[in-house]
Amino acid sequence: MAPLTLCNLVFVIANPNDTASPDRGGADRSGTGDSGGSDLGTSALLTRLPEALLWELTVSGSTVLTPSMRRISFAAPNLSDLRYEPGQDLMFAIPGSDGRTFRRRYTIRQLDVPGGRLDVDFVLHGDGPGARWAEGTKPGDTVEAIGPRGKVLVDRAAGWHLFLGDESALPVTAAMIESLDSGSRAVALVEVDGPDDEQAISAPAGVEVDVHWLHRGRTAAGKSTVLADELAALALPDGRGHAYVNGEMKTVNGLRAALVQRGMDPATVSAKPYWRHGVANAAHGEPGRD
Repeated sequence: MAPLTLCNLVFVIANPNDTASPDRGGADRSGTGDSGGSDLGTSALLTRLPEALLWELTVSGSTVLTPSMRRISFAAPNLSDLRYEPGQDLMFAIPGSDGRTFRRRYTIRQLDVPGGRLDVDFVLHGDGPGARWAEGTKPGDTVEAIGPRGKVLVDRAAGWHLFLGDESALPVTAAMIESLDSGSRAVALVEVDGPDDEQAISAPAGVEVDVHWLHRGRTAAGKSTVLADELAALALPDGRGHAYVNGEMKTVNGLRAALVQRGMDPATVSAKPYWRHGVANAAHGEPGRD
């Protein structure tokens, strides 16, 4: 059966008092309850995203990667039809405990077509609907997703690559690094709670990777300055590079400004907030704005 393209599912706007957290493990490359915006049903989203397809996913298993990250594996008919670039994501229709549905975007971490398996990593921090669902889901559960989505891709023309973000950016950072061409150079600054939240990031042969794990300790996610401090002390390589900045909105905006101030062309700084401290994500699954 080919992937579906239309559905009557409509989601409602959730309580704006839900507490924001780094729900996206994504892809998402996120936060918690919907805080406002138009009520976009599946059919409306597919109309706005003509290149995306609707996937009916079935949970086939899960793996605890770290105390703050869980990998959910999915099966679906015709996974071979899923064409995506590393760093793109799927928009999930996350079922809430009260019957409501929440849109959340998560990075496609791995796709094993021969094995019929799609892997997506979920951040477990906070009390968002995505984190709650990821902690409680079990094999046989089903969920809808729309995608692939995302315009920020690996810049193949760059001489070096710089990745900055918190744990919500780990899936996209790892997926992009694992897709780099031989001869590439990458530096990653990754903020996590502590050593137990570090993950192995594999790079292809011929790719030079330097990962800086930054521990915020007891400082709340979204409030730490360890990324900004490490970036200030980092010597940027010579030549044309590209920076990929993901995570909490205020932190992402500050890091982008710092890179531009240090001479990087704004066109070579891809900054994407996934969540916003203290503010619930909007109806489209991305950080709410004032």
